[in-house]
Amino acid sequence: MTNTSIDAEVPTVQGTTPTAWGDPFPLGLASFGISALVLSSVMSGLVDAAALPAVLPLALALGFATELLAGLVHYRRGETFPALVFTAYAGFWLSYALLVQFYGPMVTADGAAITGMFLLAWALFTSYMLLAALRTNTTTIVIFVLLAGVFYLAAFGSFLGSAALGRTAGYVLILDAVVALYASAAIIVNTTWDRTVLPVP
Repeated sequence: MTNTSIDAEVPTVQGTTPTAWGDPFPLGLASFGISALVLSSVMSGLVDAAALPAVLPLALALGFATELLAGLVHYRRGETFPALVFTAYAGFWLSYALLVQFYGPMVTADGAAITGMFLLAWALFTSYMLLAALRTNTTTIVIFVLLAGVFYLAAFGSFLGSAALGRTAGYVLILDAVVALYASAAIIVNTTWDRTVLPVP
């Protein structure tokens, strides 16, 4: 990412004095990947929709809190792009949990339309973050392409009342989560081994 390549060299575990702030990028990717993988299992229909409330604690503790922490550390390191990515999507997880648990059930009219607008707004944000990501690397670009697809599919699925589009968004999110987790694994494994064990295009 800008000022931070996901396969950039960072201090090794042994024999090197670490910087004051370590690289939070693998933490942010892991937080997103794990949260998205669990949510996508419900969205895709692989897990019954009645299990959705069980996703919310993960969305708050990992998707929100840990991604927020990763983003704030990136700001401290002067890395604006990943900082914005993680703090903004931390806001997504918090707002999503609040919408599902508290405010969504209070909506008595145009529920599908406002949910669609919620998702469309995130799709637009993801689209311009994808434009910025084009200056990073292939793996980051793939993550944003898939995530934009998830938001657009889910948004129009809500607008049109199409369960099929919603399930498709879930399957795309599974793929996105796997790519994010692989990228996280590559950073931390390559760092601790001090060589490329898991290549990142």
